[in-house]
Order: sequence, then structure tokens, then C-alpha cells
Amino acid sequence: MLIRLIVTALLAQSAPAEDITTRIATLRADLEAIEATQPQSPRIALERQLLISLERRRDLERAQADVLAAAAKPSQAPALPPKGLLEADDLRRRSQELDLSIEASTRRREIMQADRTAAAARLVQLVAEARQLEENAATDPERLTAAKLEVEFAESTTAELDLIGKVIDLQIEAERDERDAIAERLNIAPTRTKPTAEEVAEIERRGTARAAELQQRLADAAKARDAARDDLQREAAGASPARLKALQERVATRDIDIELTREAMSNAGLEAAAWQLAIRYWRDGDTAAVVEARERGPVIRGSLARRLDFLQASLDQAMAQAGALKAQALRAPAAVDAADRQALESTMDERVRLVERGMLDERHVLSLIERLRTDFDARIGAATWQDRWALGWQSARKLASRLWNFELFVVDQTVEVNGRQTKVPSGVTVAKVVKAPLVLLITLFLSIRLTAWFQRYAVRRGADPASARLTRRWTLGLLACACALASLAIAGIPFAAFAFIGGAVAIGVGFGMQTLFKNLISGVLVLVERPFRLGDEIQIGDLRGTVVDIDLRASVLRDSDGSETLIPNSALVEQNVTARPRSIRQTLVVTVDPQSEPREVTEAMRGAVERHGLLEASRKPEVFLDEFPGEGLRFSMNYWIDTTQVSDRQRVASDLRFMILNAFKDAGIKLAQGSLDLRVRTDDARKVAFVVTDSPV
Repeated sequence: MLIRLIVTALLAQSAPAEDITTRIATLRADLEAIEATQPQSPRIALERQLLISLERRRDLERAQADVLAAAAKPSQAPALPPKGLLEADDLRRRSQELDLSIEASTRRREIMQADRTAAAARLVQLVAEARQLEENAATDPERLTAAKLEVEFAESTTAELDLIGKVIDLQIEAERDERDAIAERLNIAPTRTKPTAEEVAEIERRGTARAAELQQRLADAAKARDAARDDLQREAAGASPARLKALQERVATRDIDIELTREAMSNAGLEAAAWQLAIRYWRDGDTAAVVEARERGPVIRGSLARRLDFLQASLDQAMAQAGALKAQALRAPAAVDAADRQALESTMDERVRLVERGMLDERHVLSLIERLRTDFDARIGAATWQDRWALGWQSARKLASRLWNFELFVVDQTVEVNGRQTKVPSGVTVAKVVKAPLVLLITLFLSIRLTAWFQRYAVRRGADPASARLTRRWTLGLLACACALASLAIAGIPFAAFAFIGGAVAIGVGFGMQTLFKNLISGVLVLVERPFRLGDEIQIGDLRGTVVDIDLRASVLRDSDGSETLIPNSALVEQNVTARPRSIRQTLVVTVDPQSEPREVTEAMRGAVERHGLLEASRKPEVFLDEFPGEGLRFSMNYWIDTTQVSDRQRVASDLRFMILNAFKDAGIKLAQGSLDLRVRTDDARKVAFVVTDSPV
């Protein structure tokens, strides 16, 4: 109680406005004279602090008078309702700004009250110390003068805080009156459900202007940050701890400004999207806009609420730091680092203003989304059954789309960005799982039809049917692999989705499918190296036959009996394979009567053979007179057979014998005596009438 009485008495003796003006002029003149002739001292620092406090008191008294004069003006005309949606939105925006300003002013008033209590306590302490110095006759006059200056500065600071509190109270009262007037206008606003063309154009214009403003703000914030960082790098080496702290906080404040500006740009985009949804529903009657708003609204509101909580915590921290700095200034006004501390205090005050502005942006977007949601619900409640049916249909479509795009699991896919490996999460949805098999089936169907058409086209152009069939099989296998990979790529399923089964597949391939892959690779080698072709006669081990098919895994041999044997392709690569040519030569020997004309025999045999249609037409048969045995003349004839066209060479030889006998009969050529013995004897040529031997070309 004693402290309160002392402070009250001191404040009652405070100088009026004229004395403050006179004291300001005196201090300014003294400081100019002292600073020109003497170095800096604690007394000079005290006088400078006192001058600043007195000037702020004078400014606060003027601000208080202006607020009182504005409040004393007579009330305006009766409140009118807003003319349109934009004016109503502006009123709501202003109401939100007033709410935030009132809240911030209330919190600032509480801080000022705490600062004022601390300043009053210090004033009492300084008054007591000054009285003790006055009562002591041995006191240094310079010290007594400094003590009186400290008392005067403490008294001015206390009065300054009182004025700040009064101005804040007046501002809160005026803002509350304005908020009540806005609420009254909004309560009498008519219900409008369709915006005009002018309002839509104004919304777009405001959005464009807001975007340009934020771009300029971001550029200015970036420049200010560069300047703050340059100052920090230039002065960091020789700066005091207080100066270094002030520079670091200045850089941090500039970073906060950039971050909040980017957040404001994101909020501007959200605001534009919200207005577009509102225009689609109000003007065009698009019920899909309501469904989209219901889906995205809670997510956006949750994100904005979390961001607002973070900004609130940041604001509390900044205001606490600012209050601590002011309290420190009151406790030690004549400190050497007072200028640096004041710079730090200004930086923290600016940070508070930046955070408050960011909170205002967040609250405005939240208010707009909430208001649009309320308007949507009100209109839906009064909608017709046709509108309700349309809204239900759009909701069902949205639900189906959500189920279709439901994410089953997420796969981390590694991509290379600017030479660096980066993991990007990729979701596997129901749509992708369904789309991939459909794409695979369609591409496989087209591949089958396409390869079949090319096979028929190649056969029509004279290609070997077996070769065309083999080419189609291999082409279809390659296309099937390509279709599987393409289906995954088109459906958007990353290959990393199958990484979890890679170990099991590797084990299965290494053990269970080892033989299969061995045969597949061997088949590729057979096709690339082409040691034999379709229709060639080969011998592998004890098996001899004609190659009738070369498949992916195995090849097929057909022996002289017509039996087909399946041989793994790995056996064709690992074992010795003897290949015979496609065109083979056969020899037919006949002995005629020694009285026969050799040329007639030769012509008769050649003419009979040339009439046979299964011999190779590109190579003419050759007839030779081998020897003159005692029983007659022995002729041998060589002819060639295409093994791809002829499967039974014994039948061809028999046909030729019949044809030669008929030709000899027509020409009157007789066989040698004893030449009718048809037994095949390779050891005694004189007892053989017809001998057939094979030799390669």
C-alpha cells in the first residue's frame, strides 16, 4: 500500500503537456551540445533514453486525443444491409480482423500491465535511493544528478506505460463498437443465392491483385533477408554478444517473413478455389461442387487449424521474448548495449506483427470456408427433390471414384533427379490393379492377331510355313513380355511393387526353373547360330530324323518311320549334332543288254526321271556309263531330292524304277540277263539289278 501511495503521488506531480514539450527541447539541446564536446557516458545514455520516453508520451497523448475525438462524433445513419455477396464477405473479413485485433490488444494490455507494475516498483526503489543520496552530505554531485535522471526516466516510463494502456483500452472499445455494427448489418442481410457477373469479375480481380501483392511481398522479403544476412556476415567477427544476437534474430525474422508470405500465397490459392466452388454451385447449380467441397473442406480446415495453432505458439513465444526485453530495459536503462537491445526489441516486435498477420490470413481462409459450408448447407436444406437427387447422384459417383482410386499399399520407387537417387512413394490403387490385367489382355489379343496375320502374309509371299510358324512363336513370346511390362507402365504400377516377392522368385528360378531357362537360352542360341534349319536332317546320338519344329523349350525330330521325338534345346547345344543338307543325292544303278545303244539308254533314263515331280528341279539328273561287265552295260544315274518336300525316299526310288522299266520297254531296251534279281546286295554288284545309294551334295 505504501508503494502504491508513493507512485500515485509521483504520477500526480507529473508535468503537463507544456512541461513535457519544454523538457524535450531542453534535453535535445543538452544532448547536441554534450555529444559534440564529450565522449559517450552513462549520463548521456540516460538522457537519450529519457528523451525517447518523453517523445513517446507526447505521441501517445496525441493518439489518445484522436481516439477520444473519433468516439465523440455523432453516430452515422442507420445500418444498411450489404449489397451483395462480396460486400458481405468483406464485412465478415473485417469482423475477423477486429476479433483478432481485440484479442491481440487484450494480450498486449496484460503484458503492459505487468511491465507497468515492474516499472512502478523500480521507480519506488530509485526514489528511495535518490533521497538517501540527498540526505548524505558527502554525496558526489555527479552521482546525485545521475540518480535524479534515473528517477525521472523511471517516472516517465511508468507514465508512458499508463498512456499505452489507456490508448489500448480506447482502441479495444472502438473496435468492439465497429464489430457490433458489422454484426448488425450482417444480421439484416437478405438471402442471395446467385452472384452477379460484376461480383464474379470482382472476385477474379481481387484474386489477381492479391497474387501480385504477395509476389511483390515475397520479393521484398527475399531482398531484406539478403541484406540482413550480409550485415551478419560483415559484423559477426567483431560484434558484441548483444549485437550478434540482434543480427541473428533479424535474419530469423526475415526467414519467418518469407515463410509466412509463402503460406499466404498458398492460402490465396485455397481462397480462389473456394470461391470457384461457390460460383459453380450458386451460379451454375453444379452439385459436384458441393460434393467436392464436402470432401476437401475437412482436410483443408484441419490443415489450417494446425497451422493456426503453430502460429499461436510462435506468437506467444515472440511476445514473451519482447516482454522480457522490455523488462530488462527497465531494470538497466543505462546499460552499454542499450542500442543493441533496443534493436533486438524492435526485431521481436516486428516478428510479432508478422505472426499476427499470418494468423489473420489463416483465420480469413478458415472463416471463408466455414461461411461457404454454412451457405451450402442452408441451400441444400431448402432444395427441391430434383436438386437432392442430383446431389445424391454426384455423391454416389464420388464414392465410386474414391473406391476406384483406393490405395491398397504404397511402394517406394527410386528415381534419379539431377544425378541424385531419390525415393518417391507410389501408391498402388484398385484402379491400377484392375487396369493392368485389362491392358495386358487387350495387348496380348492384338499381338496374337497381328502375328497371325504376318504369318499368313509371309506364307502367301512364298515363305516356308514352318519357318513362318517358328518366327511367329518367338515374336509372340517377345511381344508377350513387352505387353506385360507395358501394362504395368500404362497402369502406373511401379516394378518395385514386386520387390517383396523377389527373393521367393529368385529361389524358384534358381532351383525349380533352372532346366526351363536352360532350354530357353539354348533355343535362342540355336536360332541365332542356325546350325540347322527346319527341314534339315540331323543326327543326335542314336536318333536321326528331320527337324520339323524349333520351339522355345524343345525341338521336334521326325524319323523315317514318321515318329516325332521331342528333344530339349539344351541337348542340341551340349551334345554332338550331325546335320545333313536339305538337298541330298541318290544314285540308281541299272545293267542293260550289251547290244543296247548307250545314248538311247541314257536318254530313256533321263526322260523317265525328269517326269517325276518330287525331284529337285534346280538340279538336272546325271547318267553315267560305269563299266562293261560280261553280262551287259552298267549305267548309274544321280538325282537330287529336297528332304523338306520328300519324306519317303524309298518310295521315290521305287517310282523311278517303274518309270525306267516303262521307258526301256517303250524304247525296246532290254535288261541284261540275270539283272532281274532285285535283292539289294552291296557286297556283290554283279548280282544286283537295282542299287540305291545316298551321298551328300
